[in-house]
Amino acid sequence: MTRQRLVLLFSVPSALVLGGLGLLVAAAATGRQASAGTNIGLEHPQHFVARHLIASALAVGAGFAMVRVGVDRLLRAAPYLFVGALVAGLAVFIPGIGVRAAGASRWLHIGPLSGGPAPFLALGVALLLSAWGAPEPQPVAADDGLPRFVLALSMTFVAVLTLIVHPDFSAAGVTILVALVALAGLGVGGRWLIPAAAGLAVALGFVAAQFRYVGGRWHGFMAPLADRRGKGFEVLALARARAAAGGGGAGVGLGHGSTRRYLSSPESDYVFAVIVEELGKLAAALVVVAWLCIGVAAVLAARQASDRRLSAVSLAAGMALLAPAALHIAVCVGLVPIIGVTMPLVSYDPAAVLTAGAEIGIIVAVARTGAPA
Repeated sequence: MTRQRLVLLFSVPSALVLGGLGLLVAAAATGRQASAGTNIGLEHPQHFVARHLIASALAVGAGFAMVRVGVDRLLRAAPYLFVGALVAGLAVFIPGIGVRAAGASRWLHIGPLSGGPAPFLALGVALLLSAWGAPEPQPVAADDGLPRFVLALSMTFVAVLTLIVHPDFSAAGVTILVALVALAGLGVGGRWLIPAAAGLAVALGFVAAQFRYVGGRWHGFMAPLADRRGKGFEVLALARARAAAGGGGAGVGLGHGSTRRYLSSPESDYVFAVIVEELGKLAAALVVVAWLCIGVAAVLAARQASDRRLSAVSLAAGMALLAPAALHIAVCVGLVPIIGVTMPLVSYDPAAVLTAGAEIGIIVAVARTGAPA
């Protein structure tokens, strides 16, 4: 079996399984849950599944479009795509367009369309660094690559700073990881990337600690019983959801879990907890395996590519998918404090679903076009 077929085998069925699970969880939403969603404000019981289904269809279309357009054209268009994503990231501060909730400006609402720009910014960074981080395959002047590389790093810093100002520290962290992986794919050595990653992690943690709600989440995570009606409430509710799966791990049945009733945004920020509680540990393991398969597909496509730019964009697109999924799972199993990150493809998050479809398409496109001649 060729490596291209392996990439298809690992990525596409896994993405379809994850998307199908997301639709299944969304379809089980009751009228009470829909009307109680403070970020939605709609009473129709199938609001979640309808919009999730539309987003999933658009994601499939985006994936096919990426394959059809090809990676070379995408990389040529990378600066324009990045600027568009950055404009969307800054638009959250425009009155009437940006939506401010829970102390943050992270969402856009334009007519019937709504969503967060953070996934688009992460993908924009992946494309820009991959396109400008290495010279074109054709001969160029010796000093041609450096200015573009420096400009790409500068624009990446602007993107991360925009997310910090929102503030959306989890999205900023994911974008930093995407940038570091893109640089690794371009051939930047670990002796540069490891200290940079450590320094950026410390800096991001220091900035985040200046926000009171971050400290509240940390204290609620460390001592949830001391803050049962505050930040510790969600931590305790997630623990109950894990315990409800039972010793056999069969789950309590779709639509019958406590996560839906007691946590806000269960189909987005806590969808993995819903899966564990209602569908059981086998379904949760299936989710983890599906994400691992997508990661393998990104690595296989990158290893096949003869151009470092293709390797970089495949690895960065894979990281843009895997990093938020891993953070989401870590929150739901109680490894890290509540950070409000959705799981691509599975969570009710139209922007993340759409972007994930494009990222799967990019990985497949690299596998189709990146083999040595």
